[in-house]
Amino acid sequence: MPRLPPLPDLLWDADVPHAATFDDVYFSRGGGLSESEAVFLAGCGLPEAWRARDRFAICELGFGSGLNILATLNAWKKTRLPHAQLHISSLEAFPLAETDAARALAQFPDISDIVSLLLQHWPVRAYASQRIWFDALNASLTLHIGEAETILPGMTGAFDAWFLDGFAPARNPAMWTETIVAEIARLSAPNARLATFTVAGDVRRRLQRVGFEVSKRPGFGAKRERLEARLNLANPSPQGRKGETIYPYAAANSKRVAIIGAGIAGASTALALTRRGVEVIVLEQASDIAAGASGNPAGLVMPRLDRDGPLRAFFLAAYIDAIRTYEALGEGIFTPCGVEELPRETDALADLLSDPPLPEDWFAEMPSGAALHARAGLVRPRAAIEAFLRSADVRCGVKVRAIETTATGVILRSSAGDIEADATIIASGAALAHFEPSRFIPIERSRGQIEWAQGAHIERAITRGSYAAPFDGGVLFGATFDRDETPEADARARNLAVLAELAPDIAARIDANSLHSRASWRATTPDRAPVAGLLPIAEAWLEQYAAIANGREPSVAAPPPAHRGVYVIGGLGARGLTFAPLLGERLASEICGEPQLLQCDALDALHPARFLHRALKRKLI
Repeated sequence: MPRLPPLPDLLWDADVPHAATFDDVYFSRGGGLSESEAVFLAGCGLPEAWRARDRFAICELGFGSGLNILATLNAWKKTRLPHAQLHISSLEAFPLAETDAARALAQFPDISDIVSLLLQHWPVRAYASQRIWFDALNASLTLHIGEAETILPGMTGAFDAWFLDGFAPARNPAMWTETIVAEIARLSAPNARLATFTVAGDVRRRLQRVGFEVSKRPGFGAKRERLEARLNLANPSPQGRKGETIYPYAAANSKRVAIIGAGIAGASTALALTRRGVEVIVLEQASDIAAGASGNPAGLVMPRLDRDGPLRAFFLAAYIDAIRTYEALGEGIFTPCGVEELPRETDALADLLSDPPLPEDWFAEMPSGAALHARAGLVRPRAAIEAFLRSADVRCGVKVRAIETTATGVILRSSAGDIEADATIIASGAALAHFEPSRFIPIERSRGQIEWAQGAHIERAITRGSYAAPFDGGVLFGATFDRDETPEADARARNLAVLAELAPDIAARIDANSLHSRASWRATTPDRAPVAGLLPIAEAWLEQYAAIANGREPSVAAPPPAHRGVYVIGGLGARGLTFAPLLGERLASEICGEPQLLQCDALDALHPARFLHRALKRKLI
């Protein structure tokens, strides 16, 4: 399968798009917005159903032009409670280009303000889940690009309403199978409502078999009937994650969260929580924020593009999310200079260029055979962290000595006294081992030194392992990867030597008298993947699942042992600026009990319990 999602084969009837592959229109020629309001909003009892709710979650099959989402946001804007949150997830296998979406949506001037918001954040054509926040509306849209039969089994959450707006069952049967309908039931909250334009008998019967009460209603326009359904509580379907998991996941439903660490990981998580209305206290042992690796004057944001594996989609999604997040902060914080990735001895880059995972305005081949990441660039970490922490209560010079869990939350024993919260997040970089709940995580430290100087001008960043990038009229370059303390002069000499190999013309023009250095410790894991999730109780977890060490499947009814309300984010290594914004969203979604934007296999591959799991498997070997 190609790495880029297919574009739809469009025909146009005036400004109404028609999918040639499915011989069906995206919306009614006689009033698409009214159709969305009548079929999907009214069919799910909206806006009445969310009027008294703090959080409401909707899932849509068939994003199309985004018109149903726009109708929903328009209604939400007029009727929501001031503090309420709306979370919409939508699936699309054939994503529209932004220009086509703009043409289709231009005929709805009554909602032009919301149309503009969506088009400004139009999803990237890539097999990566993307979350768009409409902060002024307290609403988010998560778009999953791919086939529903592939995406739904990996989703988690409990949706209050469903819009089934795939092309007609006779023309697109893959969207209406028994498997799809069973997944809808699994992911439904109690009393979930469902609406669709089709009244096909097969669809009705499949919905009834998984527990929905189905009824026909008068249709819109030329359609005689439409369908409404409600999940029957007398016959509930299992909710949440598909299948059992030995890794702990739990919502803290917190109103107050304490974060330990004011680097990019802690700040990103603080941003994700404060935008949800959560009170956040950030505790930093140093006298100022961004004291560790996040204190570098600038850092590179560029993708890690894996060809396969459970984290392939995460790496891609994290890069897109990071670029979108930093772009929103402005030029003073992010410089989208572009990054030229030079080929190495392996053929991995050539393989990606021959079958790219991103569209040309994000990833393209240069005449030299290098890859150009046109949207990548340089971030000033401290400025970004300050922006992320704007709505948090930041307390520097506070050392947290211990974390204690209680029946209602957590207590942090600190140098400033006891601090109580509903939950806490350990985001302390290389100091994760200082806290008992996270001590089992095998964090490795590497010392990274960078240099910056005047005298050389570079148009865009260049990388091949090490990198050089434009910075303050000069160049910033590095970085070393040392296990132990290294004299600054030695690390500088190595950085200069590597720069001479990477870009000899730039190295020759550097003003040696203007050279500056900075070194800091990165925190990495043995598998080079970050860590994010609820912390298991290590000894109890190993005891409960000891059967794994004997080659047996664990058969335990009890949930995985976990430190209630204690989460971790760390091990970001050299890509902290790229990974942190999406990982902050991932944690905030779990803490607040929302649908996740990552698939289950990626969530497990990032989970701290993976190290305990591997420890048991090694005993078997």
